[in-house]
Amino acid sequence: MNYVRIAVTDRCNLRCYYCMPASGLDWIQQKEMITYEEIIRICTLLAQMGIEKIRITGGEPFMRKDLMQLLSQLVRINGIKQVSITTNGVLTAPYIQQLKELGITSVNLSLDTLDAERFLKITNRNYYADVINTLHALLEHDMNVKINTVVMEGKKYNGYYPVV
Repeated sequence: MNYVRIAVTDRCNLRCYYCMPASGLDWIQQKEMITYEEIIRICTLLAQMGIEKIRITGGEPFMRKDLMQLLSQLVRINGIKQVSITTNGVLTAPYIQQLKELGITSVNLSLDTLDAERFLKITNRNYYADVINTLHALLEHDMNVKINTVVMEGKKYNGYYPVV
């Protein structure tokens, strides 16, 4: 095993019907969340045991305050060869240049549709343009982008299947 995924928050700015009720969830209180110092310590120990890749996830990782500080520390851990992120893209665009400068070149982008109306129905939020702008910005910065899409057999929501 040479890979670890770390969820830095349970919070998300979308309310995808397959993941979260429109009203949201009971969030973990900030004082109960793992600290950045604890994440760095764990990742340092894991690197000493052969972990080479770290994927930061959430919820939506960019909802956690000072995420870029954490990322800048993770990429400097001896033995870590790759740090990547999974994001829904709503808050990501302003950080793309910094990500690239840190050597983070791989992003998994959650995107269930290429239709703005369907996006709204699936996510219960009107952020389609933000996500598409993030996708274009990632590609313009030569980032490796993988699209995460949830496909649910026979599942319709307001007449739509959640597929691209």
